[in-house]
Amino acid sequence: MAALLALVACSAKSRSDVVAPLQFEDAQGHPTPISPLPVHRIVSTMQSATEWLVLLGESQRLVARTDFDHQPELASLPSIGGGLDPSAEAVAALKPDVILGWRNRASADLEQALIPFHIPVLSFETTDTADVFRNLMQLGALVDRRDRADSLANELRRRLVAVRRDACPVGSATEPTVLLVLWTDPPMTAGGGTWMTTLLETACLRNVFADLTAAWPTVSLEAITSRRPDWILTSRGQPGQRLAELRTKPGWRDLAAVRAGRVLEIPGDLFARAGPTIADAAAAIVAARRAIEGH
Repeated sequence: MAALLALVACSAKSRSDVVAPLQFEDAQGHPTPISPLPVHRIVSTMQSATEWLVLLGESQRLVARTDFDHQPELASLPSIGGGLDPSAEAVAALKPDVILGWRNRASADLEQALIPFHIPVLSFETTDTADVFRNLMQLGALVDRRDRADSLANELRRRLVAVRRDACPVGSATEPTVLLVLWTDPPMTAGGGTWMTTLLETACLRNVFADLTAAWPTVSLEAITSRRPDWILTSRGQPGQRLAELRTKPGWRDLAAVRAGRVLEIPGDLFARAGPTIADAAAAIVAARRAIEGH
C-alpha cells in the first residue's frame, strides 16, 4: 500500500518537481545529451515506450514498429521484428535520430553495433512504478510534449487509485497473498519495490515475496510452499491452460492455490508491460479474481 500512497502524493507535485533534473541515458546508464530537441525520427524497440508515444499524439515520429505493436496508427510502418535483437543495418537504414530500448544486454549490443552510424540508443529503466512515470516524462521531453505527458501521468495515477478503491472492500483488514509467476522452472517472481508489486497492491493483493530486495528473484518451490500464497498470478494461455499445466508439475500441484483453482491469468501484453496499461492490468487482475470467486 505504501507504493500506491506514494503515487497519490506524487500527483500533487508540480511537473518540475517530478521530472527535474531530466537527462537521457544510454544502454549502459551513462548520461547521453540529445540535441537538438525535439527528435523527429524514432525507432522504439520497447512496446511501452511506443504506447506512450502514440498516446502523446506523436506516432508520426516513429519510423518502425515491432511485431508486438498493433496500434492502427503504426500499421503501415516496417517491422524490425520482436524488438530484442533487431538488425543494426536495418535500423540504421531507417535513419532514426534515436533508438529507444530497455536497459538490457540487447540494447547494449545494439548500441555497440550502431557506433559506426552515430545513432544514439536511449535506454529506459523499468523496475518500479516511479520508473514508469519518469520514462513518460522523458519521452514527453524528447518529443516536446511535456504538458501532455504530465496530463497522462496524472490520469494514470487517478486510474490506479480508482482500481484500488474498487478492488478493496471497505473495512477489509487483510489482503490475500499472491505469488506472481514470471517463470516456473526455475521459479522466478517479483520482489518488493517493483512496479509489479505496486500492481498487486492496486488489485488489493499482497505480494508473497514483497520482503525480497531483488527485483526479479529466482526462488525455490520450498520457499513458495512455506509462504502458502492464497493466489497465483500468471500470464494467460488458452482458457484453463495455466492451471492445467501447474497441476501436472511436481511441487506446484501440491500448492493449496493450485488445488483450489485460484490461479489468476491476465493477457500477456498486460502482464509484462510497465507503461500506460498498468491500470488495465490491475483491473484485469481484479476481474479475474472476481470471476473465480463467482461475484
